Amino acid sequence: MEIAWLEDFLALSATLNFSRAAEMRNLTQPTFSRRIRNLEGWLGVALIDRSTFPATLTPEGKSFRKTAEEMVQMIYRERDHYQGVSRSRSAFVSFATLHTIAISFYPDWIREIETTLGPMRARMVCAPLHDCVDALSSGGCDFMLCYFHPSGPLLLNGADYPSLKVAQERLVPVSAPDRNGKPLHALKGPGGHRVAYLDYAPHTFIIKLINKLVANQPRAPVLDPVYENGLAVALKAMALKGLGMTWLPETSVAAELAEGQLVYAGGPSWTTMMELRIYRSAKSGKREAERLWNLLETQARPVPA
Repeated sequence: MEIAWLEDFLALSATLNFSRAAEMRNLTQPTFSRRIRNLEGWLGVALIDRSTFPATLTPEGKSFRKTAEEMVQMIYRERDHYQGVSRSRSAFVSFATLHTIAISFYPDWIREIETTLGPMRARMVCAPLHDCVDALSSGGCDFMLCYFHPSGPLLLNGADYPSLKVAQERLVPVSAPDRNGKPLHALKGPGGHRVAYLDYAPHTFIIKLINKLVANQPRAPVLDPVYENGLAVALKAMALKGLGMTWLPETSVAAELAEGQLVYAGGPSWTTMMELRIYRSAKSGKREAERLWNLLETQARPVPA
């Protein structure tokens, strides 16, 4: 068994996407898949359920993820100890966020941060929104990055969990194009027409925004759910195959829109702006986390409690 196999598995468990995880690990997808199978063969159990899309962790995979994290951390901690380098856990700044934010926003954002603060040791946990909230409120992470909209739910008490606006994001309707470059699944129509719709899982944050957008349209179509998934990356994959339209954060589909793989399924009235906020606990006192927060405070105003 190789430590690289554990790191491959952790990348896959974070993205639940073989091609994205292979890219993160700087491997071809066949090589990456083979290494995951090698790990499964060594353990004697399946860690990944490949019958679903996106891929999901098996019960054994969910159980082993924590073990893999601890093993990798322990190995590097021991290595650094013998090399005379302190790599204590407290030196890491930990984040909890949605998969979409981790992929489409965080890398450029943290690179910009590091131009001022210097290299930062960061640990990222990707999870559904309610799990991110739980992680922050239970002290499982230093910061939470998530979307905010006045129409959405109030996530946390602003007095105990102050937040800062770090970016804006536009939620846009997208569809694969037809031969003429028009959306295969267009929202525009006579009203009451049916549109194949790639739906978010119930009770997700974005559902509330979409429902409000539809309610405000004078001639809204009937959104006909043909697929449901809580992961935006999964809905994007289905939209690219022409199987329906959906709403996605614009930055997450910027490349596909530019290349014509996706087109807007509706005009400006079908879009809405969201804030991207970073939250922290008012009780946090970790030095590296304080350095980051102090920098962000100079760049943005705190959101009122």
